Amino acid sequence: MALKPPLGATYGWRARIGFVTPSPGHENNGYEFYLMAPDGVTIVMTSLHVTQLTQQQYDDAVGRMDVAVGELEDRRVDSIIQAGVPLVVTRGWGFEEKLLAEVAGHTDIPFATDIGACIRAMHTLDMKRVVMLTPFDESMDRQLADYVGHAGIEVVGRRSLWPSDEAGMSRRYGVSTLPLAEPYHAAKELYLSTPSADGIWITGALMPSVAIIDSLERDLGVSVVTSMQAMMWAGLGLARVKAEVPGYGRLFDHPYDANS
Repeated sequence: MALKPPLGATYGWRARIGFVTPSPGHENNGYEFYLMAPDGVTIVMTSLHVTQLTQQQYDDAVGRMDVAVGELEDRRVDSIIQAGVPLVVTRGWGFEEKLLAEVAGHTDIPFATDIGACIRAMHTLDMKRVVMLTPFDESMDRQLADYVGHAGIEVVGRRSLWPSDEAGMSRRYGVSTLPLAEPYHAAKELYLSTPSADGIWITGALMPSVAIIDSLERDLGVSVVTSMQAMMWAGLGLARVKAEVPGYGRLFDHPYDANS
């Protein structure tokens, strides 16, 4: 959306959403946030400094969560979202509850995780048999499918856009610069080849995705949930902001219940 801040108003006059990203350098998270952001809503970002996709780095990042939350608390945010499904999923089903309790011990600012927001979004849209598109490797994809299975969501088809190291480009950088046509066509082909699916889940917030949600839903007549979309939905709901977010999926037609 084109931002048109009113003269005299402070940025974030309506809500400031804290965003804990794994990566120390990133561009898509902030850009996609502002594509969807209602007037008067801003993002406040900090990083857990994950530079390699290893379990040790994920564990170290979780150990720094209290520091990240403290930084965002100092910035007076209204809600906090933890991005990056691997940080929670690789620790197994039940870890999210522990993380939420730990964060609640440091702050009373409402907090949600990437994977938790995605699961709640899929439940809200009654998505039970989904195709999953990711930017992760095979091992991570298996863990994701197993994890959401505990929440009553079956991954009936999956595909990864895990890129090659062409021209010396790092895998993670390659993911963030994919042209939108790639996830669009990959998600479309995956869904059409899986007749039993009732929804599309695109996870991995570093990969561009929110700009294709409306086209996929219109073209296929199916509900679509992406990580960045679900995190925005949760962030707004936890900050008690009720606003229309047109063009970014059916999910925003459903209020996020901050009390559930």
